[in-house]
Amino acid sequence: MQKLIAPLSALLLMGLVGCGSGEAPDAAAPAEGTLEAAAEPQQPAEQLPSEAAFGEKAGATNDGSQFAITASAPKDFTEFSEAPVEGKYVVVDVQSELLGGDGGAVAATSFMLADASGTEYPNAAPNGTDMAGMLFATLLSKGDTGSGKVVFDVPADATGFVLKYQPIGATEAIATWR
Repeated sequence: MQKLIAPLSALLLMGLVGCGSGEAPDAAAPAEGTLEAAAEPQQPAEQLPSEAAFGEKAGATNDGSQFAITASAPKDFTEFSEAPVEGKYVVVDVQSELLGGDGGAVAATSFMLADASGTEYPNAAPNGTDMAGMLFATLLSKGDTGSGKVVFDVPADATGFVLKYQPIGATEAIATWR
């Protein structure tokens, strides 16, 4: 047994001395093609206006990520079991795509609908509604797309709608549709 312990101790000691030599190890050579990829300029994300007409794409930049968001014009929404508090429900179909950056979420709670008087209405969740196809929070990576419906409870006679996209943390709307 002693004959086995001495060689194992020597191997262990040599291994420890090699780990703590204090010399910097040789840097690994970069993978082939890495330098060329790093030298290539990044393509800028598609430049879109932050204000658009309903049905057109608007650009929104949030936390370093660029999104293309399309929103339909509001239309009456009648798929509910309890009457709306304000007067009627309207729905907007939203499509989003991450154009650049690390990613992020596009959520129904980030949308507000304003009427001609400037009164803003947050998204609503009508009771008794089939939630299939609703936009909750769509987490996007580069090139990903997501879509869904966003519902609002507005006065029955409301007109002149403006949809605003203001993610949590933003101090003002970063995209609008008229």
